[in-house]
Amino acid sequence: MHQNAIIAIAATVGIAAGAGGTHIATSEPKVEAQAVSKAELVAAISADPALCSVPTVEAPTEAEALVAYRKAHAASPLVWDRNNLLEISLALGQCDKTSAGPGVACMTSVKTGPGAQPIDRIVGFAKSASGEWIATIK
Repeated sequence: MHQNAIIAIAATVGIAAGAGGTHIATSEPKVEAQAVSKAELVAAISADPALCSVPTVEAPTEAEALVAYRKAHAASPLVWDRNNLLEISLALGQCDKTSAGPGVACMTSVKTGPGAQPIDRIVGFAKSASGEWIATIK
C-alpha cells in the first residue's frame, strides 16, 4: 500500500478513536435515584430495628457502683479513716467505654457524708470474672 494511504488511514482511525473517547469522557452518567418517604423509612426501621441501632454501653447500676466504690475506697492506702464508709453516697452520671482497657468510665458525684459537698470525679468500672463490678478511682 502507498505510504500516504497508510498515513491517511492511521489519521482517520486516530481521529475516530479520539472523538469516541471524548464522547465517553464528557457524557453524563445516568443516575437513577429515588427519594424515600418518611413512612417508608419508619416502616423499614420498624421491620428491622438493627438498621438504626444505637450502641449501648454496659454500666453498673447506682447500687452496684456504690458497692464497688466503697470497696475501692476502703482498699486505698491513702484512706486513713475507714469508719465513714457507710456514709459515702454516689450518683452516676454519663458512662462511656474506656479507650484504655476493659470497662466503662463514669462521671460520678461522690459525697463522703450526709452534710458533705459532692465531689465530681471520673470513676472507672469493670466487671470481674465473677460478674461483680470493680471500681478504679482516678
